[in-house]
Amino acid sequence: MVASGASGPPLPVQVEPTVPLPEEMNRDPVPAKFITVHTRATNAAAAVDVSKRLIAGGIAGALAKTVIAPLDRTKIIFQTSEKKFNARNVIHEIMVIANKEGVTGLWRGNSATVLRVFPYAGIQFAAFDVYKRTLKKRDGSLSSLRRLLAGSAAGATAVSITYPLDLLRARLAVRRSWDPAKSGQAWWDAVTGGTGKISVQELYRGLNPTLLGILPYAGIAFLTRDTLNNLAAKQWNTTSLQTPLATKMASGAIAGLVAQSSTYPLDLVRRRMQTEGFVETGKGIVTVPAGGTRNTKLVYTSIWGTLQLIYEREGAKGLFKGLSMNWIKGPVAFMISFTAFDYLKLYFNIQGIERQRLTQGSPSHTAQHSPVQT
Repeated sequence: MVASGASGPPLPVQVEPTVPLPEEMNRDPVPAKFITVHTRATNAAAAVDVSKRLIAGGIAGALAKTVIAPLDRTKIIFQTSEKKFNARNVIHEIMVIANKEGVTGLWRGNSATVLRVFPYAGIQFAAFDVYKRTLKKRDGSLSSLRRLLAGSAAGATAVSITYPLDLLRARLAVRRSWDPAKSGQAWWDAVTGGTGKISVQELYRGLNPTLLGILPYAGIAFLTRDTLNNLAAKQWNTTSLQTPLATKMASGAIAGLVAQSSTYPLDLVRRRMQTEGFVETGKGIVTVPAGGTRNTKLVYTSIWGTLQLIYEREGAKGLFKGLSMNWIKGPVAFMISFTAFDYLKLYFNIQGIERQRLTQGSPSHTAQHSPVQT
């Protein structure tokens, strides 16, 4: 193409080649109203997702604790006293409880346990999934360290919110007599710690060793179970929610065994601090007058001091009193709770929600070819 000048030969005209605009720039802009509606729908789906995880975790935890309640109550009685722990004494203690209080006495305090465990387990399981999602790298991978941190944070979150309920349950469990006519007074004494008034300090007595113990405890438990279950998922070429039942149970049991064995002395300290003033130690240190009101000076006032006192009176074995029972009830509880949680996630279609999120947030081929770990 050329143009004629005022005089002289025609001048060439340079024409820029036409460059097609990207497809995205040719599209009409998305209305702001649509974006707002989409965001609200996404937030609503996330809220429903978390709610389902809370309910599933609560049911799983309550089921596990109810199954092992008789062993749990017996263990607490040994933990909070200076009785010698062995298989014969455990059986004897169970028989004494059954004879004095009836078979249902073995589940004494289980209502408080369920009241505590339902929100505790629900928060812990849901929080672990949320923390895992937060800590995942861009490629969706999650290192062992980050998985450990997610488990520890989930445990600490659950404990901090539900601790007073755990304290209440422990104090009710160690009572050696129960008069239905005075049950209201027994509950009041457990809530107030025998002081006659409710205080934050009393409701959170023993929280420090609990937090110190739950950080490695929950971290190790979730790390061990998640790692074993994910390895099984790769072996079976499936998702972590759809691994075989035997694999779920085995990975949960191993996780419980490892976690409880590695942090047990701190659990013992927690129980001593929680129940001091509500049990007879046999040394005249703590007495329980009528009504359960505490009227003696507390001796379990710090983590290190309690460990030293137990070691001086009961030796090194005393720091692990009741651990062998934990080797039975711990793996059983973890096996039930982790397995039940997985199946409840499938029942509530939580896996489906997870797939939808990954499909929306990443290229289609990633969602199709990568197994979803929830």
